[in-house]
Amino acid sequence: MERTQNIVICKNFCIYFAVVVIILVLGRDLTCTCKPQGFDCTSHVVLPFVIVFLFVLWTDRTFQRVCRHLCSSESGGRNRVHVSGFLGSSIRRIVQAAFISLLWVVFVFLEGSWFVCCMNDQSQQQAHLACKSEGSLTYDELIILAELKNSSRIIGTFLLFCIIGIPALLSSFGWRKPSSGDRKNLYHQLILEQEENVLKEILRQSARERLAAEMQDKIRGDQWEQCFDVAEELIKASTAPTVSERAQGARQQVKDPH
Repeated sequence: MERTQNIVICKNFCIYFAVVVIILVLGRDLTCTCKPQGFDCTSHVVLPFVIVFLFVLWTDRTFQRVCRHLCSSESGGRNRVHVSGFLGSSIRRIVQAAFISLLWVVFVFLEGSWFVCCMNDQSQQQAHLACKSEGSLTYDELIILAELKNSSRIIGTFLLFCIIGIPALLSSFGWRKPSSGDRKNLYHQLILEQEENVLKEILRQSARERLAAEMQDKIRGDQWEQCFDVAEELIKASTAPTVSERAQGARQQVKDPH
């Protein structure tokens, strides 16, 4: 149990670390032309948001298994409650990925240069502020620049508060005794989460036992040098046709000699 928890913590840390790296790599300032550039301004915010959003869902194995399960589930009446429970779980994970992706938007607003370039009122006083160096700005222009950056940081701080506060409140109010349907959905979700781990463990144990048996046979037959080739022999044997397949092929050749 402790090992499984450590693996989950490590995976979550790696995902969040990768998200931070993506944000830092994409977090270069937008080159401002000091002219209306709506497409560039929108792309600078939307595209990294979508990239992070898709990356989080792509690395969420549970979400992928639940989606595959939903696509393969029957739509009969007896499965509606079961499907609705998994659908709710998928929606929660999508919302979670969206909240993580919003960290990019928070970063953009806290940094402030995008807001100065794209969200100014295009007046004569504000339109060219992003293209001037600080040494060439007048006192009034410095005040306007500071106001724009402060407004951007306030928006970013408010978004960050929502990203942290809303999940915290939902988790606080969500501390209630789950119903029997919620317990079943949680149990089924845990089955999907542990499916790959259990399968790997079973296959690993089976491979270990088969390797050990083959190596012991080699050693008992005084062929210990061939122990180094056991894995390759087992792989070749697993791809070879079975007895029934060979017999079926022979019967087919008898029926159709040409």
